[in-house]
Amino acid sequence: MRDLARLPVTFSLILACVLVYAGVMAVGVASGIPWNVVFVTQPPEILIKGSLAPALVAQGQVWRLVTSMFLHSGLTHLALNMISLYFLGYFAELTFGRGRFLALYVLSGLSGGIAYLYFGGFDGSAVGASGAIFGILGGVLGFAARRGSFSWQNPVIRQLLLLLAFNLLVGASIPNISITAHVGGLVGGAAFGWLATPTIYSEKGPHAGIPVAILLGLEALLLAAWFVLL
Repeated sequence: MRDLARLPVTFSLILACVLVYAGVMAVGVASGIPWNVVFVTQPPEILIKGSLAPALVAQGQVWRLVTSMFLHSGLTHLALNMISLYFLGYFAELTFGRGRFLALYVLSGLSGGIAYLYFGGFDGSAVGASGAIFGILGGVLGFAARRGSFSWQNPVIRQLLLLLAFNLLVGASIPNISITAHVGGLVGGAAFGWLATPTIYSEKGPHAGIPVAILLGLEALLLAAWFVLL
């Protein structure tokens, strides 16, 4: 209960993903799929209704950049992402504060999605919170760089870098995992972490709306450029 009170955003995001997973299960069962099957693996014919499919985004369905962040392909996918969200969120929400942490999560997820539009398969599709979760990791690294504590000698940074390398390696070696979304989320999160953090010479950071406006503006420009380049 103490963690729930300290980390309301982290637990709210976890709950949202779990509820969406349960909702997809319910729709799958209603359509005739056995519950034990849809519990382990979410049906692709239902996921496609909200997944990040570049071909459908090109038709104007930009909202898929958001809905895809709350969908997961199966129980293992959901469990791994939610465990990662809890442990990274435990540190990041307390570091950035609730509002900035939520902005970090959403903007990183959008960055990962936009990266997938550019470098993923145009006729493919992607789901998952991984881009946003990589963004949390990137945000912490951006924070450390801004504060002058980014060093291999820093045990927290060293562990995060090893975790990052391991996850990128795993993502690159397993089919159907979008490494481009992971990297895109990481870069977006690092940018936000850098912009939202006071320097080592000042304890007062920028107004919360400034890094949000900058990063959201850049993402809007990249999305507009993608449409132009189609």
